[in-house]
Amino acid sequence: MSKTSSKSAYWKKSPVLREQLALFPTSMENALPPDHPVRLLDEVLDSLDWSDWEKEYNGRAVQPPIHPSLLCKVLLYAMIRRIRSSRQIEYALKFHVDFLWLASGMQVDHTTLSKFRKRHGKQVKEIFKQTVRKAVEMGVAKLSSLCIDGTRVLANASRSNTLTTKKVDQLVAEVERQMAEAMADLDCGDTHDDLLEDLLDDGGSEDRLPESIADMQARKEQLEAIGEQLASMEEQRRRDGVKTPAQLPAADTDARVLPNKEGGYAPNYTPMVVTETTSGVIVASDVLIGNIEHTAMFPMIDTIEEDFGQTPETMMGDGAYCTGRNIDEAEQREIELLSNPPREDPADNPARRDDPTQPVAEEDLDRLPINRQTKRFDKRAFVYVEAEDRYYCPAGRPLHRDGTEQGRRAGETIVLTKYICRECDGCSIFDRCRPKPNAKCGRRITRDGYEPHNSRQSERMRKDDAKDRYKQRFHYGETQFAVIKTLFDFRRFLLRGREGVGTEWTWVSTAFNVMKLMRALAALRAAGRTIAANVAS
Repeated sequence: MSKTSSKSAYWKKSPVLREQLALFPTSMENALPPDHPVRLLDEVLDSLDWSDWEKEYNGRAVQPPIHPSLLCKVLLYAMIRRIRSSRQIEYALKFHVDFLWLASGMQVDHTTLSKFRKRHGKQVKEIFKQTVRKAVEMGVAKLSSLCIDGTRVLANASRSNTLTTKKVDQLVAEVERQMAEAMADLDCGDTHDDLLEDLLDDGGSEDRLPESIADMQARKEQLEAIGEQLASMEEQRRRDGVKTPAQLPAADTDARVLPNKEGGYAPNYTPMVVTETTSGVIVASDVLIGNIEHTAMFPMIDTIEEDFGQTPETMMGDGAYCTGRNIDEAEQREIELLSNPPREDPADNPARRDDPTQPVAEEDLDRLPINRQTKRFDKRAFVYVEAEDRYYCPAGRPLHRDGTEQGRRAGETIVLTKYICRECDGCSIFDRCRPKPNAKCGRRITRDGYEPHNSRQSERMRKDDAKDRYKQRFHYGETQFAVIKTLFDFRRFLLRGREGVGTEWTWVSTAFNVMKLMRALAALRAAGRTIAANVAS
């Protein structure tokens, strides 16, 4: 008993002493308020079909297993409650009333929770699909209009501990030295390569090597595989004109060192989601390696068609998705793409004149588009005449076709047609046009095969109807990431490797959808209806 004031009669007394037995014990059902959110989550998940997941259990175990729906409920509710640690969930199952109610008093240790979360990526993907179907049935979601976007989430790896080609070569050399020393300690006349060759010739395997040497051999092969991956990345970086060496996080070689959303660089993954534009339900999710968001649009549309049997009519995305390849694919599939070109041509661009052979008026030169990097006239200041297959500069001089070359745009190798002006001498706006005044050839411009697609896309996005509908993109493209990172406190993956983080991202996407369904169910309850009644109607 703690020491208290002498005025003991002044302080309010506890209604029940800790040692006193309760005459009328309160049931677990009565301990939880009737409007508590956990009741909504339980009702939503009870409405799903768990029969496929139940088939994963053989039904012959001596000790009955915990039903997968209960573990799913606990893990999804914990994510919504910002609890990610398996040990903290175990604690909550013992002492938090809402978790006790949800699990009906079932005690689950942290090891079981951790293994369950890692092993059932395929099954939780099916539960995710069911949440989407349930949202469609309830009228909460529609698959006709969708929005795609991606973000960065930190990998479970250190920024300072990375591998480069040079460092991997040093580690391989060190492992080889250690292997040579271990072979010498065995007092064996054969070299390691001879011993390994003899084992394989006899039908044996590397497992018959001494344990210490076998571990070193496996380590060496792992490092050599990483070295090959780094060499491939180095080659790609050279083609892209990047001079800094490629790096891979030592703890998770599937992650990539990328700029953080909050600033700086760190090992990251690129999680992707596609949301519908009725209430923002996530209808597809994936995790990419590297900054290649624009390549995921149509693979994710294919996934939606396969999972739900419906092709979207409209697809929204920011400027990163407005690539020539995506525009071409959308036109072939007859999908409306709402995405602004990154370098949209201004509506009042003075370069667009009736006679491109005539120079732009001197008073309009300052309004011509300027390239941010070179500080000279941008490509949009030049007019292409398709009938002549040539460009005209702001001074009215032609740029003739001069062969082709390979280039890189949006991370893809494409064929570029070159156009060069050979009449730059004596031009009055020479210093405002050429980035390198001392270059031997005149101003140079390249054009890819998707230029007509980009022009058509720009025309589509200038329409008032497209502009009005495109305003929704920011809300449906960004809100889910704000909720996941802020409300769920999901800023770093716990698992490693693309398969592991993919499973973890599916859990998070499912939790987000469950939260959406909980809110829809709360609205139905307020109207005196149930899930079943709303689906039937």
